[in-house]
Amino acid sequence: MVLNEIAHIVKKGERFFLASHKDPDGDAIGSLLALGGTLLLAGKEVVLFNEGPIPDHLSSLAGIERVVDAVDMKLEFDAGLVLDCGNLERVGTASCHLSKIGPLINIDHHENNSLFGDINLVDVQSSSVGEIIYRLIKLANLPLDLTIAENLFVALQTDTGSFKYDNTTSEAFSIAGELVGWGVNPWKISRKVMDEWTLEKLHILESALKTIELHSAGKVGFITMAQDTLSKADTDNLNCERFVDYPRCISGVEIAVLIREIKKGYYRFSLRSNDWVNVAKLASLFGGGGHPRAAAFSEEGSLDSVKQEFLSKAKGFLQGR
Repeated sequence: MVLNEIAHIVKKGERFFLASHKDPDGDAIGSLLALGGTLLLAGKEVVLFNEGPIPDHLSSLAGIERVVDAVDMKLEFDAGLVLDCGNLERVGTASCHLSKIGPLINIDHHENNSLFGDINLVDVQSSSVGEIIYRLIKLANLPLDLTIAENLFVALQTDTGSFKYDNTTSEAFSIAGELVGWGVNPWKISRKVMDEWTLEKLHILESALKTIELHSAGKVGFITMAQDTLSKADTDNLNCERFVDYPRCISGVEIAVLIREIKKGYYRFSLRSNDWVNVAKLASLFGGGGHPRAAAFSEEGSLDSVKQEFLSKAKGFLQGR
């Protein structure tokens, strides 16, 4: 069993390089901090890498000060562990160095993972990478404390949408319950990571809501954040990803799309589906990926052209329902 092999490596090794993906979410950072924290408590040497930037809503998590965005890759490591990355390139600048660390361990739950590691643990049935890290901690008999439990809870809570997405399983609830037993306060975590908004963010949402439009007989809903809106705020740290939930909640919408103009002629699409469309497969047509109900990709061109190209591809996924 792959998990047993990884447990043996982390128990026996002494120095580890841990990395998660660029533009990190709660699962990426929560899992990174939890695994890093337990290894440090076990007396290991650990480097935690994320190219960042770290969004504000994750910047107060315990252990975040240990995360670096540059590292001396001449250091020797017993293993490199990459968390929540569908492919190695998503790590960013450290990816070319990581490929030289052996063994390179890939821990993920995305169905389109490229299996880039020497050891690959890709469990698409897991709600989150945090769930896998919890099982690894238990199997390897690594230490667990409240801060590690809180970071694991962040990973589970954010990737399950506060335990309401269809990746929420009985196992996810069971693990969350055990973490609460360690002293985790779900309301405190939710306020810190998901539900505490600034007035600035609400003003940006107000502008974005005016852009909502429906296509494909009401089955596709767009919400758009133009560059002139984005330039008014430090949107890297505002965590506007959840704006996609507003078109998603409209009756009849199957595919919700948040379009962010990152720079002139360059757009980031965040996709969500409600019932039957696998948006990870849809995003893969544009070089992206993710989960069946949540995915993303980037595209260049004019806003009208990228929207029309997306709609033409989405049409095939909507047919028959």
